[in-house]
Amino acid sequence: MRLLMCSNDITFSPALSQAYDRRGVDVTAGIPNLFLKLKNFDVVHFHWPEELVGFHGASSDPAKTEPVLRLIDWWRERATLVATVHNLIPHSAKLNGPDARYYTAFYERMDLICHFSEYSRQRFGEVYPGIDASRQVVHGLNLFDHLRPLSRGRAAARASLGLPQEARIFVLAGAVRQYKEMVLIEKAWRSAVQPGDLLLIATQLPWAGQKGIRRIVKQAIFAARLSGKPVECYNRTLSEEELVWVVEAADALLIPRYGNHLNSGLLPLSLTFGTAVIAPDYGIYRETVPLPANALYEPGNPEALAKAIRAQAAKNSADVTAANLAACGAFGWDNILERVWPALDRARAARPV
Repeated sequence: MRLLMCSNDITFSPALSQAYDRRGVDVTAGIPNLFLKLKNFDVVHFHWPEELVGFHGASSDPAKTEPVLRLIDWWRERATLVATVHNLIPHSAKLNGPDARYYTAFYERMDLICHFSEYSRQRFGEVYPGIDASRQVVHGLNLFDHLRPLSRGRAAARASLGLPQEARIFVLAGAVRQYKEMVLIEKAWRSAVQPGDLLLIATQLPWAGQKGIRRIVKQAIFAARLSGKPVECYNRTLSEEELVWVVEAADALLIPRYGNHLNSGLLPLSLTFGTAVIAPDYGIYRETVPLPANALYEPGNPEALAKAIRAQAAKNSADVTAANLAACGAFGWDNILERVWPALDRARAARPV
């Protein structure tokens, strides 16, 4: 079988490509291959629809989306089309806007649609009721196996980052898309922090792209509210190696959410290395997060997040790591493909000869 991993993503795609390869699939990666049409593929596996047209609002532009949909139609005559659902629409878009029209047209063309959770399939059905449920499959949580060779262990990771060995370190990493998520963290941390705690903000802050007085005011307010609290902030994008160190150095990763997100790469990233996760109590987190090793909190509630931080701080980190690594046996792309493969075989068999 020849498969095109139709994404330029370097987080999800490498581990999935490796899992396909272990099943004997000939994998080619990269979106340019879709446009060049230089090789025949039996399967084309898509991820983010907006990645095909360009991020930052391009999926609302018919001048960009219509040629891509025609291209997908061309491939549909030649290959089985698979899509993994990462989000319902682009993060900045509206459910009833032009981005959703493009997403609808995109998913209507797919032979198989894959979900990480039952929550994802449910929400997808609410937003796209016309998409045939029989063409959808729920396969569970992925892992970031391709990052495991970068592992150094907790002590070495903390030493590499210049972090205290004995501290209880809570980490905010990954994309923070809304300023109110930072407010949630700030309020919870001020309430939860105890001697020996450290909050490590290992990401680019959400106002980094803003200019002028708005950026200055937000920075000043955030700094003032956390003044005197144990906080270290990188405010930049990390390399893959640094990201692994941060995850391994953490006692827990914090996922600040207000609800309605389908997935977060932070969940499989933390579990890949056994690190605890403190996540909102809904959706994929409720379905997947191993308890009691980790903690859930009411989405958007700083008091609940603070309580979860304190509860997690009382747990033994070595025991938590062992429990999470044991739970990982049910996760990962190899397990996902075991669930997807029968549906993929049916989708391929249903195609016209």
